[in-house]
Amino acid sequence: MAKIVILFSLSGLLVACSHIHNNEAKETPYAHYEDDDMVGTVSKIDKDNNLLEVDISEWEKRDRSGPDAATDEGYSYEAVYSEQTEFRKEDGVSVSINDLNLGQKIIVNPPRGDKEFNGETEEIVLLEMSDEEKYSELLSHRGDKLDVVVIYNRTIPDELDESLLEDLDSSPVGSWIKYEKNYVVDYKDEFEIENFPVLLVFNDEKMVYKTYDAADLKKFFRDHAEE
Repeated sequence: MAKIVILFSLSGLLVACSHIHNNEAKETPYAHYEDDDMVGTVSKIDKDNNLLEVDISEWEKRDRSGPDAATDEGYSYEAVYSEQTEFRKEDGVSVSINDLNLGQKIIVNPPRGDKEFNGETEEIVLLEMSDEEKYSELLSHRGDKLDVVVIYNRTIPDELDESLLEDLDSSPVGSWIKYEKNYVVDYKDEFEIENFPVLLVFNDEKMVYKTYDAADLKKFFRDHAEE
């Protein structure tokens, strides 16, 4: 049986259901989502149990406006699939569960709350994604402010925990992301990462700095503050 779970963003950690929006927004930012097409991004693929965990936070907030749409809670949906579930692209080309990656934007049918829903997913549609959507968890969402992203492989070294940000100017936001080879974008290839952990700095459009040394990162922010 599929179910929905309410999740909350964790301080200092970037989680799949975390979103940042302007608290003064007066329009309904997610009004483009339709009730009949439950759109979300894949946050977990459990092939052993035929289960997909999907972040449907934006779709769930489609009728909210203003501060109600800017709240931090996220919504995670567990979609059960079977051999009868159809996997396809937007153009109708058939694919399989093996073509699905973490972070992929999908439509799950039938949607949560559908009166005909019997607990098993009938259709998974893989959607085309813009670069902004693919790199959303990396890019800064605070105008001219910078974001620091720590990508690690197994564990986070003590010197790269939340205390890393305390010595940096400009009050950057920090995100800690575990490297996943089967993510919709392979960060290791995309940013030519030679080893982990790596420290990346992003503005709202692109990566502006890369280093493997915390001292170099601090120097970068000192120089940036003086500009």
